[in-house]
Amino acid sequence: MAGSVLRSRVRARLGLALGAALGLLWPAIASASPGHTAQWLSRHPVAAKPSWKRYDEAPASATVRPVRVLRVQGEVTNPDALTGRRSGTTTLTYPVGGPAPSLVLDYGREVGGYGTFDIAATSGASLSATYSETLANLGNDGATTAFAFAATAPSRSDTFPASGPGTVTASYIQGGERYEQVTLSAPGSVTLTSAGIRFTPLRETPAVMAGDFLSSDDLLNRIWFASVYTLNLNQLPPGTSVQPGAINHLHLILDGAKRDRAVWSGDHLISDLTDYYASDPAYARDSDALFLEHPATSAQELGPAVGVMSQPGPLPGACSPNPLELDNGCITWSASYSMIVMTAVYNYYRYTGDLSLARENWPAIERQMAWDAQQVDSNGLFSVDSNDDADWNIESIPGELTYVNAVYYQALRSAARLAVLTGHGDEAKAWSAEAGAIRSAVNAKLWDAKTGAYDASTTERGSVVQDANVTAILAGIPSARRARGITRVLVRSLASPYGPWATSSPVPSGYNHDVSPYMGSFNVLSDFAVGNEAAALALIRREWGFMVNHDPGGVDWERIQPNGIPAGGPVADSTAHAWSTGPAPALSMYVLGVVPVDPGFATWRIAPQPGSLRWAQGIVPTPHGPIAVRWRRSGRRAFVLTVVAPRGTSGTVILPRLGPRGALAEDGRLVRGSPRVLRRVRGHHTFAWVSL
Repeated sequence: MAGSVLRSRVRARLGLALGAALGLLWPAIASASPGHTAQWLSRHPVAAKPSWKRYDEAPASATVRPVRVLRVQGEVTNPDALTGRRSGTTTLTYPVGGPAPSLVLDYGREVGGYGTFDIAATSGASLSATYSETLANLGNDGATTAFAFAATAPSRSDTFPASGPGTVTASYIQGGERYEQVTLSAPGSVTLTSAGIRFTPLRETPAVMAGDFLSSDDLLNRIWFASVYTLNLNQLPPGTSVQPGAINHLHLILDGAKRDRAVWSGDHLISDLTDYYASDPAYARDSDALFLEHPATSAQELGPAVGVMSQPGPLPGACSPNPLELDNGCITWSASYSMIVMTAVYNYYRYTGDLSLARENWPAIERQMAWDAQQVDSNGLFSVDSNDDADWNIESIPGELTYVNAVYYQALRSAARLAVLTGHGDEAKAWSAEAGAIRSAVNAKLWDAKTGAYDASTTERGSVVQDANVTAILAGIPSARRARGITRVLVRSLASPYGPWATSSPVPSGYNHDVSPYMGSFNVLSDFAVGNEAAALALIRREWGFMVNHDPGGVDWERIQPNGIPAGGPVADSTAHAWSTGPAPALSMYVLGVVPVDPGFATWRIAPQPGSLRWAQGIVPTPHGPIAVRWRRSGRRAFVLTVVAPRGTSGTVILPRLGPRGALAEDGRLVRGSPRVLRRVRGHHTFAWVSL
């Protein structure tokens, strides 16, 4: 083992040295013909840089210690001992009739788990700890919005009886903790040896992380790893004791590290993608299975999910991770959240090749699609009413909405594909035909030629709304030309200092005015999908760059308010929200360019969209093993790409167009005709394109 590590380090250093040498030699190389230059470059694989590891945010140890003391009030001696900056112990003293002592600890990053203290001595006073994701919200940071989701403490404070020396640990997980205020609840004194958080989310250190990303842009690197760490903070591993007497037995992706700490179906169109490109697909599978296994017969906000499989009805929108509550811990939310499960199940098959999730739950898919068909009105559009019109942005807007119909179109296409694969040919034909009818109706009744975008609904005309348009693009409803035009309209109409607004101004009736990193994630994917990588990268840098650089830092928020901060108050937004992690899969899918063609990456496509980046590299996990992609520009005319694919797979490599004509070489040999598309690629190869 030691020998292999040494050899890998030597190879890395040699690769870096070779890269530096190529930089010095480039003027001479570039003066040769494009063919000779391409041959020379393709003989030198792009070296892997190990520096991606420094961006990983996972704690190095299972118990996280504070790094700073921010505030001290009252009688507190040697507070820096709790950070390791000084030796000794920390004593808090609460004199009778005097002020209560307190100190605010900063853990340096958002973490989550059980608060714990090592007590050296006590006079019998109890410790109290209050937690927050942001410093400004300390003491005003709500934990949950729904009682059913009690996989975390019901408040943002813990009390620790300090009857004598020893270790005391909280009974509940406190998700989403960066700041901790420690005080005494009654007169007396407590001497502490240490304070910490016993980390309970998935802890993906570089040694265990399945995927990675690195580029010439430091901000994009930080954003990619912030998205993955945000996902990690919301991954609840099996075996976790979520509260006394309750053990989680599933791999689950929760929505927010702090709130709601529930498994929400709509969130998984983004969080699952992040999971596939960086982590373990078991988390997506177990989470999506919850909705298929717990049927509901009505879509009423915060109503219990009850029903039988023989009755058509929407699937639940959210489930509690608390095993003590799973029998009645699922609730319905909305028509759109129910339909989204179909697309999430198809995506699981696409990325893993595992069809068992769909096969085992086919009755649930049929009942959902049967209920959906009943909601299509005489205009040929899916219509929502007061029972099922709640949506992702906590809005309740009835009618024939473009967003809802785009989600339905995706669900129909996903269900039809799954029907073909599971031997349900008649249903596949019916659902495909319905998908075609929905697409035609949306284009005929909801397109607005004046704005160059889809209207919000058949009754809300003239406004530009983000969810309707980015979802329509990703669903494939507009033509390619129309889709490119829509992305330009969104840039003009929704611009804010923090990323695109959810709607243009004036804000349509019933809509919230904020910046959503959830819908922004789909916006990024739609920009990339139409080939506008400049807009996609600009959006990532603006919206996610703002979040990673503002308190609590290094995580993706639930939403950005018009004043540029997360929502505060007793039910404050989560600042580590899994639905906001779209940049990680987007950068891997498009900047690295890796997507599955056949399910489970049995065949794949690698088509980098470099934008303004000089180089990028990364690993994409697949069921067959990792796919490694490393590319660099050499001057303005050359692009070099190294691909390492797992055994038993093959794919298509498409090099970016740096010019209309040029030469292409593979492993030192010219490729006849100089196409930019190479098919049936296997194994380890280096390609170089040099334009004339």
